[in-house]
Amino acid sequence: MTSEPTQLMPQHEARQKLTGWIETGDVAAVLDKVRPFTMVTGVSLLDLVRQVQAVLTYDIPGDFVECGVWRGGTCFLMAEVLRQAGVCDRKVWLFDSFEGMPTSEEIDGPAATAWANNRESPEYFDNCRVSLEGVQRSAAELGLASYTEFVKGWFDQTLPANRDRIGPIAILRVDCDWYSSVRCCLENLYDQVVEGGFVIFDDYYTFEGCAIALHEFLGKRGLAHRIESVVGGPKDYEYHACALFRKGKTTWRETWNWMIPVHLATQEIAVLIPPGDALILVDQAEFGSEIAAGRRAIPFLERDGGYWGPPPDDATAIQEFERLRKSGASFIVFGWPAFWWFGYYAGFHHHLRSTFRCAMENERVVVFDLRR
Repeated sequence: MTSEPTQLMPQHEARQKLTGWIETGDVAAVLDKVRPFTMVTGVSLLDLVRQVQAVLTYDIPGDFVECGVWRGGTCFLMAEVLRQAGVCDRKVWLFDSFEGMPTSEEIDGPAATAWANNRESPEYFDNCRVSLEGVQRSAAELGLASYTEFVKGWFDQTLPANRDRIGPIAILRVDCDWYSSVRCCLENLYDQVVEGGFVIFDDYYTFEGCAIALHEFLGKRGLAHRIESVVGGPKDYEYHACALFRKGKTTWRETWNWMIPVHLATQEIAVLIPPGDALILVDQAEFGSEIAAGRRAIPFLERDGGYWGPPPDDATAIQEFERLRKSGASFIVFGWPAFWWFGYYAGFHHHLRSTFRCAMENERVVVFDLRR
């Protein structure tokens, strides 16, 4: 496996290649490849893949930075996604002491003290001590050396000295456990995270100091970032794997948990509905025109080209729907914010189900093909 990046391809081609790679399920093999080098849960790793995908898809500028890398697994994952996508104008920065963890403090909480004192625990890993040379060797063996930049030392020294070299940051992953380390990372690197970029906290739910550091920093700056959870586990048991926020986005419609299904729905519409076709979009004006890129989205109900609100009754819904269908609309798309329509407008729903083919139905969109 070569350590050289592939030739830089146009951004739209990189997007298509990356999307196809994730959708084929090949990502599972990559997760297995990096798993020996990380303690991060599978759900957090998969979410990180999607965050890298979002950065590339939406052209969010900047490099990827992790503070506290241990054996480098999550950094290797980000680098591998870049390699698979054929993107070589970004890199992954790995900051670590490579001498183990600093001493925890009282503010870090009892779980931190218990971890530090239990040196026989299989999760202690010699105080997370690894050698820089060993992690660099792993990067080379995985063919990722050219995508990675290693910086050895304590954060209070290395971050101020290197932040100008890093430049804009698209993803900042903070995996350094303790209060003082988390505060140091935020104080030094937050300002370089770009608008719409991601800041991820691996230990937000594990150690009290991490959560306190984050909330103190946001409070001091007067920042209203919505902290979101990455949740995993089977249906009968869920756990919070990590937390994150998107910088500069404060409305719920622009959070990561909103961004993922909107992005997936956009991809599904693009595959199903031919470019240039007109579609009736039932979403309560939540999504915006970008969800139907390359297609003409007609809001429903529609008046003078704009959204008019929900219909007063089934008869109005059917009448307005038939008007738009006869004017050339080929599909009607229901987004999940309007799924309540199916119960409330039962007559309209029956009209659609009994007359037209349901071309797609999942937790994000329901699409009926109006071509007969």
